[in-house]
Amino acid sequence: MRGKLKEKIIRYLNSLKLNRKLNLLFTFCVLIPMAITDAVILGSVYRSVEHDVEAELSQTASAVEYTLQNQMEYPASIAHNLYKSRVIEEFLNEPYVTPYDYYDAYFRLESGLMFDSTMGIQGARVSIFADNPTILNGSGFYRMDSVEDAEWFKELYSGEENRRLTFDYGTGMDSDTKLKRRILILVKMDMGAFRGCKKALRLDLDFSDFEDALQRLEIEDKVYVCDGDTLIFTNKDSSGELEPFEKIPDFSKNVFKKDITLYGKDLTIYIESKENEAKAFLVRNGGVFVLLMALNIALLLVMMYILERTMITRIKYLEDSFGIMDEDKMMLIRSIGGEDEIAGLIKSYNKMASRMNELVNTVYKDRLKEQEMDIAKQNAELLALHSQINPHFLFNALESVRMHSLLKNEKETAEMVGRLAVMERTYVNWGDDEISIRKEMDFVDAYLALQKYRFGDRLSYQLNVDEDCEIYTIPKLTIVTFVENACEHGVEKKSAPGWIFVRVFKNEGMLNIEIEDTGVGMNIGVVNDITERVKNVSIQSMHGKSHVGIMNAFLRLKMVTGDKAEFKIESERGVGTVIRLGIPLGENE
Repeated sequence: MRGKLKEKIIRYLNSLKLNRKLNLLFTFCVLIPMAITDAVILGSVYRSVEHDVEAELSQTASAVEYTLQNQMEYPASIAHNLYKSRVIEEFLNEPYVTPYDYYDAYFRLESGLMFDSTMGIQGARVSIFADNPTILNGSGFYRMDSVEDAEWFKELYSGEENRRLTFDYGTGMDSDTKLKRRILILVKMDMGAFRGCKKALRLDLDFSDFEDALQRLEIEDKVYVCDGDTLIFTNKDSSGELEPFEKIPDFSKNVFKKDITLYGKDLTIYIESKENEAKAFLVRNGGVFVLLMALNIALLLVMMYILERTMITRIKYLEDSFGIMDEDKMMLIRSIGGEDEIAGLIKSYNKMASRMNELVNTVYKDRLKEQEMDIAKQNAELLALHSQINPHFLFNALESVRMHSLLKNEKETAEMVGRLAVMERTYVNWGDDEISIRKEMDFVDAYLALQKYRFGDRLSYQLNVDEDCEIYTIPKLTIVTFVENACEHGVEKKSAPGWIFVRVFKNEGMLNIEIEDTGVGMNIGVVNDITERVKNVSIQSMHGKSHVGIMNAFLRLKMVTGDKAEFKIESERGVGTVIRLGIPLGENE
């Protein structure tokens, strides 16, 4: 199977032109590997940019995390110190008999520890709760039964952690009854070595301080700090602390995510970029990559063009040289253009061409003899044509003289015989078949004068020959044959008077001869028949056919012009006929 596939590929490649093979080589061995390499490099750059962007966003998320921790660090340390205070522990565990005893203990505690509900933290409030029914609610200390149903209290004691961070939308303690977003640090104070009643600490932090801290980071991207699906903080378009917490928005695809834990609270930081930085980098620098790739391709195309010029062009020239023959000779390639294998082929071709030309020269004389025999045969055919025309015309002329003598019985017969003598003297020598237009037109004039004697007022004629056309030569009896045809087949068959016009002029490199009569004309079927017969005229085709005179005359024109003479005929029944002959001037100069 593998061997057959290999043979099939080899046969296909062998059937391709060399330039196609070079194109395949360029495509599969250069262009495609280059494209793959560029794609790998571009992908590496893209991934590198993505990594840099991710690292930058990770640093931004770390900065947000650090800011949140920093905002909570000092309040959390205060809460920790209160948690460890033995004085506060004893104050909360002491059973008080009267409210006076409690106030006295509270004032001693306040003066000794300088305790108040803010503990020196701006925007913060400390609240301590104890399961001691003798404590009076207020001034930062509260009985635990007053908050046991609160959500934050239940959350604190729902787990094993000693302290928790939570977010709440509700009221504060004492006179703080405004509904707003609250950040709470909760601590169980009855853990560790301390004993006594159940105690808890609640630290309320100012929500706006955290959002202000995020704003001070001046992060251009949108930052969202979320608790599950609840949005806690953001640096853009915040609805404010007085509104309830919102759900997280629908993010675009360009979002970086980082999970953090603050005081036992699992939070997620989302950073939403305005655009995909990696893609934006490609857009900004895509033109450079395209330009570099185009430059690489252009250089390769230039190299391919140079290779084609040095290889394919010479091979194509060598191939064409085999098909070019100049006068039966093979052309030698003068410019070899190098010393490579192709140059060796060209040298071998030149040796072969020289040998072939010698062989052609050897047989050239034999060919000349054959051509001379062909020419002799054509001359014999021309003489045969003359032998048909001479009696044909002579008998018609003599018949005209006889008919005129019988009908008119006039002495003018002598003049007609004299014109006939002129015609006979002109054509008595058949050795030369060509005659000038001027002498041919003299003969036409003599012939038409004889015919006018015959037809009288029924025949009028007009001869127009451009002076510069008189020197050109044509076969003898060419024009007079068509004139005779106009008389016999046109005017003679018409009872009314008729005209014959003969014009000779030059136009667009052609010698034009027109013979027009106003005789009976022909129908379209006869015109098409004559046109087809003239187109395919030969000596054999004229035997036993009509219009042998014009066929004869045009055949001789075709033979002397190398089959380049033109023939056109126009005729209308009852109007007349026009025959146009065209002879290339190069054939008559």
